[in-house]
Amino acid sequence: MKTFRCILWLMLLSPWVMTAADAATPDLGAVIKKARFMSYTPRSFSVVSGQTQSASKEGITEDLKLLRPDFDSLITYSCGSGLDHVPAAAEKLGYLAIIVGIWDPKSEVEIRNAIRLAKKHPKLIISISVGNEGIYAGHYSPSDVEKTILRIRKEVPFVSLTTSEPFFLYLKPEYFDFFNKMDLLLPNIHPTFEKWFNPSDAKNAAAFVLNVASKLQSQYPKPLIVKETGLPSGPVSTGFTEEYQSAFWSEILKQSGASETRAVSCFEAFDAPWKPAVTKGYFPGSEHVQEAYWGFFTVGGKSKPVVNAIRLIRGKR
Repeated sequence: MKTFRCILWLMLLSPWVMTAADAATPDLGAVIKKARFMSYTPRSFSVVSGQTQSASKEGITEDLKLLRPDFDSLITYSCGSGLDHVPAAAEKLGYLAIIVGIWDPKSEVEIRNAIRLAKKHPKLIISISVGNEGIYAGHYSPSDVEKTILRIRKEVPFVSLTTSEPFFLYLKPEYFDFFNKMDLLLPNIHPTFEKWFNPSDAKNAAAFVLNVASKLQSQYPKPLIVKETGLPSGPVSTGFTEEYQSAFWSEILKQSGASETRAVSCFEAFDAPWKPAVTKGYFPGSEHVQEAYWGFFTVGGKSKPVVNAIRLIRGKR
């Protein structure tokens, strides 16, 4: 009789458990359509002369309060060096969604943190991105990414899993099987690195990004979020200005509409004067001076014209 009651109880409990699990898992398409994404590295984080300054809880909270009026979703780059504090701060401030990044797919600390955070914040963390341009840079292999994805999938099967690379890798046949294993596409599509690019031609630059996104989705029938694109606001000596940055984002928002299968994340939250030196080490051959100026906000937290521009566009919708 006890056995029968246990079986009956489990039968009654199972639908409730399934319902609870489903309720804790956000609908990816609905989030993509609604979310206002920002790719985010904390201002309190830096890497100078090989020394990492970890992000602080207080600094992250200050950043997210500044971003929250205009953005409700985040894409991060790491689960280490203090960035694992982002989800807790975001949840308190009412953010909609986070795609949590792992910088090094072979980092035990980052992998464990990502799993822990996904379990702790199931309604907030919609995806984990394993790596950022490391295959292109030669810092790790596709198999390194796949191993980590398989491990995370066993621990948190309710979270979508992906990686991020420059768009042209997605179009190479040798990578088709690899990217097909991802739950969504998270490419970086930078018109600034194309030979034809002109900073003043916002219309063509925006069209290029969206055309590439369409091409990728024709190759891979998956949801897609452009993780990185845009124009830096300087240095002026290289042809980049705040006005051109603002014009690009106005144009791309005009050309793209709300969709359950595609979104463009604003890149990036804050200027980072330390990034050119790090990027030069990651991608030798150029000074990468523009890497310090991608922010929508300065290091001091002052908004650039691009912030007002996107407010105007979004206000018209």
